[in-house]
Amino acid sequence: MRSDTSISSKLSTGPRSPNRLLTLVYCLAFSAQSTMPIFAQDSDPILHSAMDEPLVTDRPDFTESTEAIPTAHTQFELGYTFTYDREDGQRQRNQTFPEILVRIGIAPDFELRIGWEGYSISDELFDTPNRSGRLVSREDTRQGSNDLSVGIKHKLFEQEGFLPHFGILGAISVPSGSPGFSSSDVDPSLVLLWAYDINDIFAIAGNIGFAGISDDVERFLQTSASISLAMSLSDRLGFYVEYFGFYPGGMDTDDAHNINGGFTYLISNDFQLDMRLGAGLNDQADDIVAGVGFSVRI
Repeated sequence: MRSDTSISSKLSTGPRSPNRLLTLVYCLAFSAQSTMPIFAQDSDPILHSAMDEPLVTDRPDFTESTEAIPTAHTQFELGYTFTYDREDGQRQRNQTFPEILVRIGIAPDFELRIGWEGYSISDELFDTPNRSGRLVSREDTRQGSNDLSVGIKHKLFEQEGFLPHFGILGAISVPSGSPGFSSSDVDPSLVLLWAYDINDIFAIAGNIGFAGISDDVERFLQTSASISLAMSLSDRLGFYVEYFGFYPGGMDTDDAHNINGGFTYLISNDFQLDMRLGAGLNDQADDIVAGVGFSVRI
């Protein structure tokens, strides 16, 4: 839950050319797609076997999967998130879209990742006294573009016996966003991924993450963790519930604890819809988080 609680009165700052960011993402995905035959031919039976299975996404839950995109293919994951938080008489709403994540399979069990949370609109509502001393509601709004990120994911081990699937994900954020939304520095992160298939219906998964977060002129180490239980309700419909937290939630703040759940629905093996709803378990976390999205594999 990356949030910025400093709201400027009626301040609206534009993004640093979001069209350029989208163009960069598209060009990187297209160029990688055109060079994939270097690593694998479409006639490869292993490649066809991977594409015969339903796509595995890294949304809508917080927990990242251990699976990488099949070689010579690209997966696009997009969505919209609404958050609401009320604390000490102040109410904050935030909307973020289109939450683009482009995942490109560049080698077996290895993918390139290009992410952009997109454009955020943040509203803070609070009560303040007017000239006569009566309390009146006031709303401050700001908006802008978030930072771009680039990373890789590598699946290291398949599940064997009691040993789970295991992978690793590394990324850096690029200070390309608008003032007030960008960290203004390069922020690295590393996430350890694990998953265990209990049977054909139930699976559990989790992440342990480490990130160097920039806050104004300082940097701090933020760790994170999650655990998720997923269940197949049918061949197309899936459900999950998870806990995730940040330790700490921000510079010189308490930890943030959250619970989250949602559904996924497969239109086809290569196209999935999703929705989620979550809540904060303490004051540092957002009270309500809701979102929808879709993913497509080509």
